[in-house]
Amino acid sequence: MTDYSELIEKITAYRRDLHQIPELGFYVYKTGAYIRNILEKMDCQIQPIAKTGIIAYFDFGRPETICFRADMDALPIQEDPGLPFASTIEGCMHACGHDGHMANLLGFANLLDDYKRENKIFKYNALLLFQPAEETIDGARMIAGTHLFDKFNVQAIFGLHLWPSLAKGEIATRPGPMMAHSTSIKITINGLSAHAAEPEKGHDALFAACEFIDNVYQYKTKNVPQRSILKFGKLESGTVLNAISDHTTIGGTMRTFEESTQEELTDAMQHYAEEIGNKLNVRFQIDTSKSHPAVINDPDLYKKIKGELLERHMNFVELRKPSMIAEDFSFYEKKIPGVFFFLGTGTGIPLHSSNFNFDESILIEGTKLFNTIFTKA
Repeated sequence: MTDYSELIEKITAYRRDLHQIPELGFYVYKTGAYIRNILEKMDCQIQPIAKTGIIAYFDFGRPETICFRADMDALPIQEDPGLPFASTIEGCMHACGHDGHMANLLGFANLLDDYKRENKIFKYNALLLFQPAEETIDGARMIAGTHLFDKFNVQAIFGLHLWPSLAKGEIATRPGPMMAHSTSIKITINGLSAHAAEPEKGHDALFAACEFIDNVYQYKTKNVPQRSILKFGKLESGTVLNAISDHTTIGGTMRTFEESTQEELTDAMQHYAEEIGNKLNVRFQIDTSKSHPAVINDPDLYKKIKGELLERHMNFVELRKPSMIAEDFSFYEKKIPGVFFFLGTGTGIPLHSSNFNFDESILIEGTKLFNTIFTKA
């Protein structure tokens, strides 16, 4: 049996080092250099991917490979002061646990390196994928568009995310839908400005926006029983307080699990945009082009690994329902079978909070999880 105790301090150090150098999107240069410096000491092949991403291939001489993924990027959030290993980058922090994801995967790399040096034989080779730009969804989309999985004959992919609402160290997943399809909504409304004292001479883009939001919300409440979200969180309009606004933009998000639900909500937005546009003599433009699919765990792959998870991880639970939060891991599952996991922090501190933190001792549970999947596959 593997002795994990030696890894805990090393993984903690990885996480704290990475936490101090958060970077955004594809601009993960310091992060990548840190990861590469650690991997270069191991018996693996290292290659770049998706501009600033990194893959590490541990060749065990097998024809097939399984892949494990961690995301690298941080968020444009100013961290609350107090941590001795706080972010050193102004206005940027790891507020979503990606520092923990990378540390977990580096911990697993240590085990794989040991196995290589011990000449152990397994059923698969291992491909570790350090992915940039998860928060912008561009990283996974770009990687899924390459021939990476064909090149290494990858049969399955696994990943995890720290999850504040789960108990400390608890591991959870489910077959089928796991996380939501996410669609970003941008709406522009063009009208005609006029003095507020002569409103009949204008076409009010701000009023049109308010009526549109009200109608869409009412439609969803009355007609869409399927679990879903359609919310607008941003509205910008006008230039002065005493003039009819001639231009309004609305930003929002839609989260669904069924394609039919997404289509129904999109059609409803188009319907009310046309109806209100004709009534108020304004012009709507709706952009829903930026989206990524739902995380759908492969049921057969889940069934294959579930027995080992139940036997070897007393803290493993099966989720009762999927989460409305989205993850670009879904792009990989469109290409190959995959299973995504949550790893509980037990803190209750929401993701993307300026005080997001966790006890690094939980990360060894993620390392154990990946090790079980790899060694028992």
